[in-house]
Amino acid sequence: MPEYTIDALNPSGTRTWRLQSDRDWRKARFAEPLNEGDYTTSDAEEARHWLAGHLEKDWRGRITWEAAPNRGPFAPGEIGIHAIVHRRGTARVPDREALRQVMAKAPTEGRHVICLDLDGNFRLRDPEAQPVAGDPTLAAHGDSLSGPAYLGPEAAANETYLNETYRNFLGAWYQHLRSGRVSLYAGEAIWDLDTETLKERIGEWHGEG
Repeated sequence: MPEYTIDALNPSGTRTWRLQSDRDWRKARFAEPLNEGDYTTSDAEEARHWLAGHLEKDWRGRITWEAAPNRGPFAPGEIGIHAIVHRRGTARVPDREALRQVMAKAPTEGRHVICLDLDGNFRLRDPEAQPVAGDPTLAAHGDSLSGPAYLGPEAAANETYLNETYRNFLGAWYQHLRSGRVSLYAGEAIWDLDTETLKERIGEWHGEG
């Protein structure tokens, strides 16, 4: 089962800290492998608790956290808090036909988002009811879409559109596996690789935590 750590990144991306099991923060490389003493949890709701917080750095460079339930996932100018997923072993290759089924069953009215969860399963989200940005239960998400050209049976029957969407999600899944980042944007190609190459690389990937 994947485990989360909680990493913090300053606005310029030059300093990183990781939450420790004693609730202190140590200096780290962003999304580095697990180290002894790192706080970990396999519960997404526990991870979400830490994401809904605000970080301050004092004059000695020490980090303190306080709850901030109304804080957005990415507050400009603030130290960002990120859930990082750590896996051991291999990961599945998301299934193209499963994407087609989710797409075909999606309503064409109202806005919805196709997502990929941490098990590599395609899901459909109502972005108003369940925002996708920074969600620790998601590996990747697409755009907020509406209409038969993007969702529903007509979209699912469009092989060009299906193939493009699938390739984009494979790229985001591969990036998620490599980086541990959650809720990556899959609305465009992340890697300049074709579908078969991405599937091969995903199949060869092996996590070490």
